Amino acid sequence: MSVRMIEMRLPCERLEGLKKRLADYEPISMSALLDEDRTHAVLRVLVPQRRVEAVLDRFEALSERYDDFRMTLYAVEVTLPLPADEVEAEDKGKDVIADSSDQPLTARLKSAEESKAEVDRLSRVELHARVKKNARVNAEYLLLVLFSSIVAAVGLVQGNIAVLVGAMVIAPLLGPNMALAMAATLGDFRLGWQAVRTGLTGVAMATILGVLCGMVFKVDPSLPEIANRTRVSELDLLLALAAGGAGALAVTSGVAGTLVGVMVAVALLPPLLVAALLTGAGQWSGAYGALLLYSTNIAALNLAAVVVFLARGISPRRWWDKARARRAAWLFLAFWSIALALLAALLVFQNRQLAL
Repeated sequence: MSVRMIEMRLPCERLEGLKKRLADYEPISMSALLDEDRTHAVLRVLVPQRRVEAVLDRFEALSERYDDFRMTLYAVEVTLPLPADEVEAEDKGKDVIADSSDQPLTARLKSAEESKAEVDRLSRVELHARVKKNARVNAEYLLLVLFSSIVAAVGLVQGNIAVLVGAMVIAPLLGPNMALAMAATLGDFRLGWQAVRTGLTGVAMATILGVLCGMVFKVDPSLPEIANRTRVSELDLLLALAAGGAGALAVTSGVAGTLVGVMVAVALLPPLLVAALLTGAGQWSGAYGALLLYSTNIAALNLAAVVVFLARGISPRRWWDKARARRAAWLFLAFWSIALALLAALLVFQNRQLAL
C-alpha cells in the first residue's frame, strides 16, 4: 500500500484540535515534536495515498489563512511495521457498512461522501508539481530535445529501428503535452501557457535540426522507418489515443514512466523528424504526410489524456475553481475533437489521392 507523510507546522494551541480532526481520516500514525520555545509544533501524519488529497483539501485553507501554518508532503518508500493490506481494509470497510444500517441517514451520507473522496492515485498537489516540473524550458530540457532529435535523425536516415527506440526512451516531448492536458483539466491557464511555450520550443528545435540533417545527409524516403510515417491510417489514430491515455494514467498513478514515455514518443518525435528530414531533402509530399500524422497524433494524444484525467477525478479544490475548470476542460475537449475530425477528413482525402 502506498503511503505518504504529511508534515504540518502550526502553533501549539492548535495541535490538539488538529489531531482530533485528523483522526477522522484514520491515519496510520501521528507524532508531534515541539520547538525549543514550545510555541510551535511539527505534526507528522502517515496516511494511505488514497486519502492524501482529502486531507490536503480539508486543511489547505489553514495554510492560506494563517502565516504560521504550513504543510509539506513526502513520499514514503517503506514504513515498519507494515500497514494493513488494502484488501483487509476494504473487507473491514464492507463489514462496517453492513453493520451500519441502523446508523442515522446523515452519518451514512457522510461515510459515503468520505469514501467517494478517497482516490487511488497521486494527489492533485503532487500531480501539479510533477507535471509543472516537466514542462519547464531549461538547459536540461533543451539538451534532451537536442540529443533525442540527433539520435532519432540518425536512426531514421540509417533505417535503424534500435537507434530510433533509443531516442524515444528520452521522450522529452511527453512532459509539455501532459502538462497541457493537466492545465485544461484544472483550468490552470498559467500552466497551459507554460506547456505551450515549452512544447513549441522543443518542436521548433527538433524541426530545425531535422531540416538541417535532411539538407546534409542523404534521406531515402523508401526506407520503412520513413515511409511508414508518411502515410496515416486508422491504426495510427488508435495508437495515438492509446498513447495519450497510457501517458495520463502513468502520470496519475505515479508509476515509472520510461516505458510509457517510449510509447508516447512513438506518436510524437519520429513523425515530426520525418517531416523535417523530408522537408530538408525537398520531398514535399512525404513531408506533408508525416506532418499530418504528427498533427493527428498531437490531437488524439491530448484528447485521450484529458479524458483520463477527468475520469480519474482530478479537479481543483474550491467549487468556483471547479466550475471554471469544467468549462476549460469542455472547451479543450471540443477544440481537440474538432481538430481531430478535420485532420481525419484530410487523412481520408490523402488516402484517396494515394489510391488513384
